[in-house]
Amino acid sequence: MKKLRLVLTLCLLAALLCPAASAETVLKYAHMNTEDNTSGMYAQWFADRVEELSGGSIRVEVYPNSQLGSIQEMAEMVAAGTIQLHHNTWGGLSVIMEKLELLDTPYLFASTEDAIRFNDINSSPILQEYNQELIETAGVRVLNSIYGGARELTCNKPVYSPADLSGVKIRAIPSPVYITAVEGMGAIAVAVDWTDTPTALVTGVADGQENPPVTIYTANLQESQKYMMDTKHIIAVGPTVMNEQAYQALTEEEQGWIDQAAYETWEKFTQYSIDSENDYIQKLVDAGVTFITEEDGLKVDEFKASVDALVAVNYAKYADEYARISEWLGY
Repeated sequence: MKKLRLVLTLCLLAALLCPAASAETVLKYAHMNTEDNTSGMYAQWFADRVEELSGGSIRVEVYPNSQLGSIQEMAEMVAAGTIQLHHNTWGGLSVIMEKLELLDTPYLFASTEDAIRFNDINSSPILQEYNQELIETAGVRVLNSIYGGARELTCNKPVYSPADLSGVKIRAIPSPVYITAVEGMGAIAVAVDWTDTPTALVTGVADGQENPPVTIYTANLQESQKYMMDTKHIIAVGPTVMNEQAYQALTEEEQGWIDQAAYETWEKFTQYSIDSENDYIQKLVDAGVTFITEEDGLKVDEFKASVDALVAVNYAKYADEYARISEWLGY
């Protein structure tokens, strides 16, 4: 009995003298992109950097390729706290805060540089204002906004003007602003979730779609789409968001690691995405896609005028916000 008491006493002393291993925090990060898409690569870069900064005490589990749901479902999941991290388009997040869709308005930004500048959460006052509203109304915060490339129109036939899209079915993200973009370009918008898009193109449910070149290539859409038009109708900058309750559950130091990882990977990804955009266009051309530009007769001004006219009707409620954004950008 004395021996047993001695063993128990020694075990108790050991437990008191040796600090218990700190519990690992696991955060789930879900998104719609494939792992080899630049946005998919970004998610893994972010996860790796968080683990590195935290010394392994925070682990980010990445679920790519819409494994956990559609873009709308994942937006709702991050608001509910079912997942803690997510990246999306602004239009995709409109399901949890409607006003965010205006940031995906076609031809809102005159250049990639302007889009990136406006979407910098560290220095953009309008975006910071929207972020605070998102935190208060949906329980979700913006960590950064990632550049995914300029969205281009693809089709199984050559297109030069809105008139060429009359009666043509173009897949659109199931979000009002993306449907407006497609209809504004002159086509019939077919709302299809991303995971079903390749099949929709092969089966003829849709004749074309619109996405950045990297997404077109990594999803092998060149197998059904033989023409890509250099419309650059939306500069694709989308937010990485985190459930606010999950963020506030972290210590100040842990929040610092999340914020630092978000900033560092934003810098790295933005430059990588810009540098690789032309490479993916070339890969598509090499795969047999005909790339139609303004020099080839693409009437970008006609597309912009047509889209702007429909936006003015469908989004008249955002007229003041558009004016504020334009003023801040110096337009």
